[in-house]
Amino acid sequence: MVKNDSIYVGMMTDSLHRKKRVLKSIYELTCEQEKALKADELDYDKFQEIVDEKGKLIDELTQIDNGFDSLFKRMEAVIKANRDAYKSDILTMQDLIREISELGIQIQALEKQNSEHFKIYLANEKKEIKSFHMNRKISEGYYQHMANTHQAEQSYFFDKNK
Repeated sequence: MVKNDSIYVGMMTDSLHRKKRVLKSIYELTCEQEKALKADELDYDKFQEIVDEKGKLIDELTQIDNGFDSLFKRMEAVIKANRDAYKSDILTMQDLIREISELGIQIQALEKQNSEHFKIYLANEKKEIKSFHMNRKISEGYYQHMANTHQAEQSYFFDKNK
């Protein structure tokens, strides 16, 4: 076993640990997002802050994945040729990959729920906007009608006989 090879395998394990931490952070932000969507009044700024933070973490996740893939391509043949020498590292990586997969599934399920909550929120907002426009049109029509039917010399209390 070459020393550099051990370093690369260690870097792969470190990458998986980092990926797990990032996914945990994404899961926590997704939980916060769920709370925000379930609240009586959506805090737009907070919601956008969560979305932005998740975007940064997803970018970091992409970088970690790219680094791991390049290390794996470099080390795949070496690890396969020396399975016994890297047995503990392989088992650690397998455990991490299993945990990462479980986190990914949890995040996906929560994201699907959040998507449904967001669709409901948008539908309610659409109803409110439509109702607002209808009420505005009705009000405008009423005021326009009243303005056209009422002349200045014609007062409700004005008696023409006197």
